[in-house]
Amino acid sequence: MSYYEYMLVFLGVVFCVYASYTDLRLQKIRNFCSLGLLYVGTLSQLMAWYLGTITPVYLFSLFFGSGFVAFGFYWFGIFSPGDSKLFWGLCLIFPHALFRSLSGSLSFPPLILALNIIVPYSVGLLGYLLFKFVLMPEKVRIFRSFLKSNFQKTDLLKNLLNLVLLMGIGSALTALFELFGWHPDRFLRLVLVVAAFGVCQRLLRTPVYQEIAAFGCAWLLIWSSPSVLRLLSDFALFFGVYVGVYVVVKAFVLNLASMTFERSVDVGDLKVGMIPAEEIVRVASPDGGVRHEKRQVAFSSHQSSDIVISPDPLGLKASEIVHLQHLAASGAFSEFKNRIRVQPSIPFAPVISMGALLTILCQGPFYQKLLALL
Repeated sequence: MSYYEYMLVFLGVVFCVYASYTDLRLQKIRNFCSLGLLYVGTLSQLMAWYLGTITPVYLFSLFFGSGFVAFGFYWFGIFSPGDSKLFWGLCLIFPHALFRSLSGSLSFPPLILALNIIVPYSVGLLGYLLFKFVLMPEKVRIFRSFLKSNFQKTDLLKNLLNLVLLMGIGSALTALFELFGWHPDRFLRLVLVVAAFGVCQRLLRTPVYQEIAAFGCAWLLIWSSPSVLRLLSDFALFFGVYVGVYVVVKAFVLNLASMTFERSVDVGDLKVGMIPAEEIVRVASPDGGVRHEKRQVAFSSHQSSDIVISPDPLGLKASEIVHLQHLAASGAFSEFKNRIRVQPSIPFAPVISMGALLTILCQGPFYQKLLALL
């Protein structure tokens, strides 16, 4: 790389350090930092286009592709707006020469940075929770309670439909990859399938739509499988992925995280910025009335007018707290004893910064360097 490109990488590190400092100290990323990084990153890509090191197609795909991924993290409730802008700016400021040893989609900065942020963070969090589980008393009772609450008849049917949907999405993406002549490694393929499955679950929130999509995916799966052996092989693979990701990680690990990090707070003691750890939904009663019930969810899902509160990295606003207190005063939360579980605010800027450092040091997805060392 040239001195100019090294300077861009250094500027990216400086912005990361400043964003981490303000996020840890003030629980927010200043617009000066996130928007400044976006501005510098956009100028650097325009300069690269002027110098002829990138094409206009790459410039537009990078700008809008990284913006789309950043918005996806915000839409799923993983990043706050400041985190999303920081991610977007980092994707733009990294010079194309940093990934000169890569080819195809693996040289696309948004994909590289997303993998280097989410995968190490998830593995580290999972390891910490499992360590806490080992130290917990009455582990057998906790595990038995988890099995009892997650393997009811209705849950089994829902899990079966989701498994078929996951397999259908995997088959559709595989056919799409072959159409464009792209052959990602198995790890990246599974990551993309799980991400597409999460988007479909987020969009298809109505059970009828989920069932229609599941049956459509079942037909696609059978039609696209060249042999019964391939069908059984795909079923075994995606069954393992579904059980591992959506039963063990999403259910069991969420229960562990709830016991480890969350605490119960009276509605009257809620403060601005507190992050709910559960979703409260209005449900119509058989007698024509309305009741409120709690649901455990991983991410924010403010997509329905029936959802009163949902986990959101932005935290509760003053108007939301007043609304919750009015509902509690009317007896709507008497079943919950007027208590809501909240979770600690996680400063994600240091996590994004660590992902950026991994990207710079590995000059690509970190797991490729690990495989090379092994």
